[in-house]
Order: sequence, then structure tokens, then C-alpha cells
Amino acid sequence: MKKLILLLLPLLSSCALIDAYTTAHFNINEYQHIVDVRTTARTGVTVCKDQIKASALAIVIAEKTQMLMIYEEHLPSNKDSFKAATALNDIAQGLVKRYSNPPVPETFCKIKFEGIDNAAGVVQHVIGNRPY
Repeated sequence: MKKLILLLLPLLSSCALIDAYTTAHFNINEYQHIVDVRTTARTGVTVCKDQIKASALAIVIAEKTQMLMIYEEHLPSNKDSFKAATALNDIAQGLVKRYSNPPVPETFCKIKFEGIDNAAGVVQHVIGNRPY
């Protein structure tokens, strides 16, 4: 039994090493981008009564989600974060598109900005829990 453990020990430690190299690590810039998106989304919820301000914030949040998506694109071992950023950008671009044909109902505006905040919150949680 001891021999079996001694034989498996290098294999187990090498799996841990491979996992360490293939898992994305905490990235302060990535985290800042997602916090920026959430902050803008929360501000968006508060201005939904004003079509002009809400439309402007929709454009700003679309730019921020696009920046996050571009930032995520070529980070090593970061495919899932890129997919999440792309999905977030799609939601934000949809909001911009909807504002190109006003008026936009206040309830729709709030639901969209809250949806972006919630989705970004999930991404933030995942990014924040990565190892250093």
C-alpha cells in the first residue's frame, strides 16, 4: 500500500501543478472592469425616468462591457470569463439598440440595467474568488 501511495504521489502533485497553470488567476484590472460595469448599471437604474440620461448610460455601459470583453479575449486560461463578458456585452448592446427607437418604458429600462448588474455580479464573484 505504501508503494502505491509513493507511486501516485508524483502523479497527484503534477495534476495540482497542471491545474495551477491552466486556471486563470486573480487579475485586479479584470476585477476593476467588472466593478465599473456594475457601478454604471446601478446608476442606470436611478435615471430611467430621463430618456436622454438613460440612453447615454446605456451607451457608456455598452462601451464598458465591450472593453471588458476585449480585455478578457486573450488572457491565458480565461475562455469562460471571455464568454461571460461577451454575453454581458450582448445584453448591453441590446439596450443601446432599444434606445435607438424611443420611447423606452421606464420598467424595461430598470429591468435591463438590473439584469446587467446581476449578471455582472455573478462574474465579479467568480473573478474575485480566483486564487492569487
